[in-house]
Amino acid sequence: VRVENDAVAALEAERHWGALKGMDDCAYVTWSTGVGVGLCVDGRALRGKNGNAGHAGHSFVVDDASGALCGCGNVGDVEGLIAGNSIARRFGQPAADLFSSAAAGEPHSLEIVDALCRVMGRMLYNLIATLDLQRISLGGSVFWHHRDFLLPRLQAQVDGKLPPLTRGALLVPAGLGEKVGDYAALALLD
Repeated sequence: VRVENDAVAALEAERHWGALKGMDDCAYVTWSTGVGVGLCVDGRALRGKNGNAGHAGHSFVVDDASGALCGCGNVGDVEGLIAGNSIARRFGQPAADLFSSAAAGEPHSLEIVDALCRVMGRMLYNLIATLDLQRISLGGSVFWHHRDFLLPRLQAQVDGKLPPLTRGALLVPAGLGEKVGDYAALALLD
């Protein structure tokens, strides 16, 4: 039996059968109830000293004033600011309703969603700039159900910033779609 962080398992599934197949420098990011990351550099999934490498959702976006409490106890980290359950707490409506309203062009919702995309986009940029990644596969319910609306907004947060590091770095929807978690379990059998 092999136990693995869910984002690392999803990364392995995406590398075997999904949008990261053939990629040596890549990541899988889930934007759902939480924000999780699986990282691969030089063809090796990063695990870290305790198997927790990739918890970029708990990195801080200098935002002490938000009061955005994360489930881990941090205030103002990425997950506390943008995770699905944080969105409901912070803005008084479910993430799905907020994103649907923004996609329909409601100005206040669009302003909030653009701010959420700036936070996620900065995290993605930081991963690319720090690890020189070529591709990031995105999944999770918050992203997946609004991917056509969110993907160009997130890519815009990466494109043109420090071009020697970001040129050619691509954000893509998870190739395994909503079944990435199922395939993640299968990837652990290899």
